[in-house]
Amino acid sequence: MLSPPPLKIIIADVHPVVLLGASTALESLFKPGDCIIIEASCTGSLLNLLKNDTYDLIITDLSMPGGSFPDGLTLISHIRKHFEKTKIIIMTMINNQIMLRKLLNLGISGAFDKHRPLNELDNAVACVLKGKRYVSSSFCASLATTKIGEVAHKSLSAKELEVVRLYGQGLGGREIAKRLNRSEKTISRQKRTAMHKLGLRSLSELAANAHLIGVGYTVAHELASNAYAP
Repeated sequence: MLSPPPLKIIIADVHPVVLLGASTALESLFKPGDCIIIEASCTGSLLNLLKNDTYDLIITDLSMPGGSFPDGLTLISHIRKHFEKTKIIIMTMINNQIMLRKLLNLGISGAFDKHRPLNELDNAVACVLKGKRYVSSSFCASLATTKIGEVAHKSLSAKELEVVRLYGQGLGGREIAKRLNRSEKTISRQKRTAMHKLGLRSLSELAANAHLIGVGYTVAHELASNAYAP
């Protein structure tokens, strides 16, 4: 009797230590020869792998700057549209119910909190390969909690949320435009629209409320000291 073909899994992250840790975590889950693990260090290499072969699962960070294709929700939406049979587990430190809900609505199979030890990743993979959805307990707590301003946050489109996320990380309008393959004028308009929906008037206010939006709080003090930028 022929053995089933090995599973093919891509692990994508810009940090070599995460790639190593994730690969090591999965070694205990599979017998030798049962799984092929391929690593990708940017969005471009991830998409090239998908275009040239069929994979059962992608384990990817949400934030992978510097690639030839935008990261974040744009990347996940593209993969779901063009490689819909491939399951996706997101690894991220962004613990925000609005972002998590948008990712789950896109159809990801799992959300793994990168604050957790990577040796717990095998539990997420085992769950997803059984056809179930895996969400880290910390993310489940966020999804079950009503946060201040939730009604306003729900009104943000996916594109607006991406722009707010990147501004919250300290990127300027030109950097965001390049990263998302949009014009600076479009980025400026989407930022203004998002801030209007959130009731914010400046980037300093965005920084002050970043803990509610769930993006960029580590650079909030830098944004707060800068003048309002278009």
